[in-house]
Amino acid sequence: MAGSPSGSDSALFVYLADKSAAFIPQDTAGRYQAIEWLMFQMSAIGPIFGQVGFFHKFAGKDYEDKRPRDRYVAESKRLLGVLDRRLADRRWILGDAYSIVDIATFPWINNLVGFYGAGELVGFADYGHVDKALQAFLARPAVARGLQIPQRA
Repeated sequence: MAGSPSGSDSALFVYLADKSAAFIPQDTAGRYQAIEWLMFQMSAIGPIFGQVGFFHKFAGKDYEDKRPRDRYVAESKRLLGVLDRRLADRRWILGDAYSIVDIATFPWINNLVGFYGAGELVGFADYGHVDKALQAFLARPAVARGLQIPQRA
């Protein structure tokens, strides 16, 4: 899906962050914490939220057996809970500084509740810390500009 980082995008994020010394902690422990959270996004957030989107918005809605959809909904709720607890005492996923982890993760959250329209399905209103961080993400000027590519009528 356009605008949603994949695993290869995450590797590119690390490369560019290292090259520019921006958007990734410069200390070893912080760097590996960023990589850990990127792996969380790549292995859990992206695939699971994408499956919820498929079952909610696309062909999956036609399946009579709702068990596959419900499995992904339950896992989405668990993942949102992990993020909500993480964001309870920090502005961004790694702390006070915006990072490549946020750049990789929040487009998936935005698509889950926006593009896929699955916010109610996953009980997004119950994850206030995630919503607050998502709103801060969407308010960033570069994000706002990026969301207009391609330009929308």
